[in-house]
Amino acid sequence: MNLSIISIGTELNLGLILNENSRYIAERITELGIECKYIYTVGDDCDEISNVLRNSLQFSDLVIITGGLGPTDDDVTRSAIASALNLKLIRDRDLDVTSLKFIRKTRDRKITDRLLRQSYIPKGSVPFKPEIGSASGFGIELDGNKFIICIPGVPKEMRSMFEKDVIPLLEGRLTNKDLENNVFKIKKSTLLTTDISETEIEEKIKEIVDRAGDIGVKIGITADPGLIKIILVAKSQDDKEAQMNLKKIEGEISDKLGKYFYGKEDALISDNLKEAIARIGGNLTISVAESITGGLISSIITDTPGSSKFFQGSIISYSDYSKMKLLDIDKELLGKHGAVSREVCLDMARKVRDLFDSDYALSVTGYAGPEAANGKLGLVYCCILGPSGFERVFEKRFPGTRYEIKFRTAQFILNELRAAISQIMER
Repeated sequence: MNLSIISIGTELNLGLILNENSRYIAERITELGIECKYIYTVGDDCDEISNVLRNSLQFSDLVIITGGLGPTDDDVTRSAIASALNLKLIRDRDLDVTSLKFIRKTRDRKITDRLLRQSYIPKGSVPFKPEIGSASGFGIELDGNKFIICIPGVPKEMRSMFEKDVIPLLEGRLTNKDLENNVFKIKKSTLLTTDISETEIEEKIKEIVDRAGDIGVKIGITADPGLIKIILVAKSQDDKEAQMNLKKIEGEISDKLGKYFYGKEDALISDNLKEAIARIGGNLTISVAESITGGLISSIITDTPGSSKFFQGSIISYSDYSKMKLLDIDKELLGKHGAVSREVCLDMARKVRDLFDSDYALSVTGYAGPEAANGKLGLVYCCILGPSGFERVFEKRFPGTRYEIKFRTAQFILNELRAAISQIMER
């Protein structure tokens, strides 16, 4: 069984709001073994909605439509669906109680009539009564092998109705023996990497991609500055087989990428740093001296619950004055080498480690731009100091905008710290 999603709303087409509904539906529907083939976004136009629905029915067994079910003049989804299917809209009086739930005590007939638009559904459809909001939804079965589901577009209303009405309905249909051979189990996961390009990943895992295809696992790569995601989707008629194949390919990719792979799903890099510390007993402490990142590293670390157990604190020494005043960086060292230098970066780490008496100390300094002298935009120095004389200073050239360079810097140094701590277990 495959799916098309149609999101209704001119505000979506104009880019005024993000289309989070389609993402949510596609993600949840995959868990049922239903594959999303197409996602459409359509403005509040009756003819356009009807055309897209007719087109979707040619290629999909299931069409889920979200939005345009309210009481205002631009809520035309009900009429568009009825028109596309040559069905009449009929009033379901059982829906009146929710359609009118927000009406004021002093009733205006025109307002009442507008609100009652939400009680109309195409003839022969199954109504979905809302628990949140006043807009009802409905489902229509066509010739026993096509199904249309229509739910509100307000995200919290959509999610409520999707979980309460749509999921149980679809689960019931998927147990139909006539559909057994068309239903697959789909398992998916996301692997997180940093400090490696999309092209480098493709080159490293190209042989794994071929093997993955042979066992029903598709691999996709999405790129953001400082964070490349590898999406794995395993498909099989057997649930355990799909999960086993997924884990197999996950393991092969993570082994191949080594330290560039740092986590899964929506994990923060600091979550995995916390786990690395926990694996060696959880007694390590960290401090940070930030120049170029302006507190971003500290912010990422403290986004992880429980980070106070290992994070001692930070100094944001953005200016030369603050480097001298707060970290006691020698003025002559700054004058000789400049704030963006290996020497100053190393001294920043030494001074912040002494200040907080931490096991590990990080420091970063660089040019985030957009202005930078002598073509040094993106030049960054990063330092890690640790126990037993551990000392690493990295010179990096990060591309991108000001924020992207700052984020790449934070991701890089935290991942290097995670890798350094993880190596303790391997000794």
